[in-house]
Amino acid sequence: MPEDAPVSTHSNVNGLDIGMATDVGRVREANEDALLVLRGDGVRAGQALVAVADGMGGHKAGEVASALAIESLRAALEEVDPRAAPDDLLKHGMQAGNRTIWEAAAADIDKDGMGTTVVCALLNSDGQAVIANVGDSRAYSVIDGKAALVTADHTWVNQQVLAGQMSEREARVSPFRNLLTRSLGNAPQVEVDVYTEVRLGMGDALVLVSDGVTGYLDEGDVSTVLREASSAQQAAERLVEEAVQRGGADNATAVVVRRSR
Repeated sequence: MPEDAPVSTHSNVNGLDIGMATDVGRVREANEDALLVLRGDGVRAGQALVAVADGMGGHKAGEVASALAIESLRAALEEVDPRAAPDDLLKHGMQAGNRTIWEAAAADIDKDGMGTTVVCALLNSDGQAVIANVGDSRAYSVIDGKAALVTADHTWVNQQVLAGQMSEREARVSPFRNLLTRSLGNAPQVEVDVYTEVRLGMGDALVLVSDGVTGYLDEGDVSTVLREASSAQQAAERLVEEAVQRGGADNATAVVVRRSR
């Protein structure tokens, strides 16, 4: 498959309809986003592990960073005690990824400064979701057709908004809106935010996206796409297609998990 071709796939396992899509966009030469969907035999019984990572760094180092983060989350399934809490599994995977990226950058001058954002979730077939993030890749819950942001961006502009120094509208157009305050690989250790209060009812969904999507689509757009899509796969593809059509200045990636019967 050509490097810049859209990628998509679909799965429905254990009552969770899962779709994913990614596109290089209209400007970038390479896709530095990476995604993960593990379900069925690839994860603990009755669960699904999903993630989106958005890499950064020159000489394709962003691709390396996002791939290392995804592989660390995959490896966490084998490294963490099966009886451990979901948040411990996600934290372990992300902190291990941070160490791996930090060490790889220190060992290769061409990878100096590389890093990645990550948002991930571990879901049960009963709709319980535990979500973790570092950076500005986001998770939205879509409950009764209405999208709501679950995660908080680790960006300078979001800090200003929280401090009352900037409005959300000003943050969206600020030239510093992509300035990260936290990512995997920029320090030997990283703090991981975890959210445990999301439970999906039948027909509800969890949406993970890179900022190549959220740069063009807001909560209202996510609500509309999820409401009109007949499947998680169609929703993921529509989110990515809309982002590319509206500008496509960055790689765009989406993973959608909808609880189905």
